[in-house]
Amino acid sequence: MSRHVWSDPDSFVKTPAMAVAVLRDLELPRIDRYLDEIAERGGVDLDALRRLSANTLVAMSGEAHLRVRRVIAPFFSQSGLAPWRPMMEEACRSVCEELKNASDPDLVRDVTIPLFLKVMPRILGLDLPPTPEHFQAAETAQRLTEPYLSLPTLRALNQAARLLVSTCPQTGAGEGSAPESLLACLRRRRGDLPDGLEPEYFVVGLLAGSNSATQSLAFALHGLLSGPAQLWADAGGPAWGAQETQKLLGLYQSTRTLVRVANEATDVAGCPYHKGQSAVVDIVAANACLRADSLRADRGTRQSHMSFGSGAHRCPGVFLSEMLIETAIPILARTFPDITLKTDECRFVVTPMMQAPTALPCSLDKTSRRVSARLCDIRDMGSAHRILKDNDAFAPPPMESHLTLLSQASGEDLDEATRIARNALFFMDGPRHEVLKQVLMRFLGAAQLQPWRSVVDAALDKALQELSAMARPDLVSGYSDPLRRSVMTRILGISCRDQARFDAIAPQLQDVLEPWLSMRKLRRVQAVFTEALSLMQVPAASEGPPSLLEHLVADAPAGFDEADLKAVVLVLYGASFNLSHTLSNALLSILSRPPEDRSAASGQAWVEANIDELIARCSGPKFIYRVARTDLSLGDLAMKAGDTARLNVHVLNRQSPAGKGHVSFGKGLHRCVGATLSVMVLKAAIPAIFRRFPNLALDVQAHRYHPMSETVALSTLPCIFSRTEPEND
Repeated sequence: MSRHVWSDPDSFVKTPAMAVAVLRDLELPRIDRYLDEIAERGGVDLDALRRLSANTLVAMSGEAHLRVRRVIAPFFSQSGLAPWRPMMEEACRSVCEELKNASDPDLVRDVTIPLFLKVMPRILGLDLPPTPEHFQAAETAQRLTEPYLSLPTLRALNQAARLLVSTCPQTGAGEGSAPESLLACLRRRRGDLPDGLEPEYFVVGLLAGSNSATQSLAFALHGLLSGPAQLWADAGGPAWGAQETQKLLGLYQSTRTLVRVANEATDVAGCPYHKGQSAVVDIVAANACLRADSLRADRGTRQSHMSFGSGAHRCPGVFLSEMLIETAIPILARTFPDITLKTDECRFVVTPMMQAPTALPCSLDKTSRRVSARLCDIRDMGSAHRILKDNDAFAPPPMESHLTLLSQASGEDLDEATRIARNALFFMDGPRHEVLKQVLMRFLGAAQLQPWRSVVDAALDKALQELSAMARPDLVSGYSDPLRRSVMTRILGISCRDQARFDAIAPQLQDVLEPWLSMRKLRRVQAVFTEALSLMQVPAASEGPPSLLEHLVADAPAGFDEADLKAVVLVLYGASFNLSHTLSNALLSILSRPPEDRSAASGQAWVEANIDELIARCSGPKFIYRVARTDLSLGDLAMKAGDTARLNVHVLNRQSPAGKGHVSFGKGLHRCVGATLSVMVLKAAIPAIFRRFPNLALDVQAHRYHPMSETVALSTLPCIFSRTEPEND
């Protein structure tokens, strides 16, 4: 046997009935036997690990296993854990108070890890110091049940076991206190336990296992906060825990697979297994089947997941995990109703057996504040609406005048950068802006875009065909971006002497969206735009309606020469990358939902009903910038003339019910001129891909983001075309 047991996901056990049979009839891989093989090689001290392994339920069978289960069952029952609920609630409130003071809040570092350290050692009976070293030891020891570990990992496990056992109090310490810890209970009932069982090592093993409960809590927080805002709003309700905990444990349990081994030739539910053959139970797939069965039968929810296993070795901490979820999440949701995840900064650990967040950075509130001498972060919708709609009080960043002054002061030639700023709508103000916007809206308005639907449809067909041919399909490079490029080059009129070179440098055009660039970045952006402009040419007449550039050149607005008009179109093309970012983010969001929730995404009616919410939550831009024209106040926030207001788009959009009134495209005079076109493409692209690939699924946590300060932009979104879970038993 080896780690190759996970190499063929198609061979995994996915149906609930077969999963139950495998978990009942086959054995767990025994790390103690593996340790015996290591010991035979000599020279390796793994004594603490051997003792830890020998004192786990995994290592027990028969009467010894039953005796231990009988002793701990009352402790881990709902009534047995009830006396610990006040302590858990107080720990949650304490964590919330600490989170309020976090300078850079993270729901793993500042919530789930501290909660683990405050709760689990006390219940189990350890005097575990709340230090990173001791948490790391518990996290390392959690790998105890993972088979086929390397020798360095086994040494680390041994060291972790030694450190954790040293935190057990001396016999007699704390005895008689209420509620009674598990260690005290085991010591009191030592006569009921199997001979040779060491209670200290036993509770350390359970401590390591209990970290999966806090990992599942972190996973559930990620799921709730990356979904529609209403999910988090509902979580603060009084009955939420009782109604939703089982569903969350089925969806966000950190366990991905469980491994069992046939110690002898046997038959399991009609399927033969030879001696030494392993079976991998796909818990995620089995849970999906159970949810589907439950929905069809309209059953209750307790039977709707196998996240804690099944059979004799079912996890004893079921009710402890339930109590943690149903206690912690409502307290967090009520204390911090306006949490917004920084989705592109979230990180996961993924192994064949588990997955869990390792970082969940977030914003905690919707209070606007000053973050520097000249910069204010705008997070409340009232202030945002005033800023976006009151053109007398707030202007776009005056980049043309800024670059002119910067060029004069530095002696740097910034003529091309100044030309770009003068022709970028999001930096323009006054009559020149009004003239250009009117011309553009006569081309990009809803009625005027109807003739372009055939172009969008053709681009969709081509993108889907090319995606289907990819050996390693990726929804960014194989769908969202090719679709954007095909649609926008035709509609905007991007025609180049060297298209390959233009496409290579085009992603850097996005940097123009950020104001106040450093001189180093400014030089780079100017060089890219200068080269791109040199490659551009007015498209030759072709079938179909004339492109935007052709339209502009044929009837140039007053004050714009051909170079200006090419710059206008080039800036719009750079801004169009936000379409592919938003589409990719939306696809990730939909594919991250349970299969039963995402199945409707192939329907046009669903997309029409949900497009605002998707754009609000999944839009690429992080910020919109405006500059105060005069001294003024936004509530308690005083701003001086020249101060920059940075509107925090995703924090603001969380305040938009079902996405209605979101600010992803801005508002007022400076609302994005490409909004209607973007929505048209999104409405076509989202259902099209799910109609073409109804069993589309993510490659688990394999997506990655560009490290961009202004945009939430996926760099890769690997997927698979076939379903990993069957429809039913």
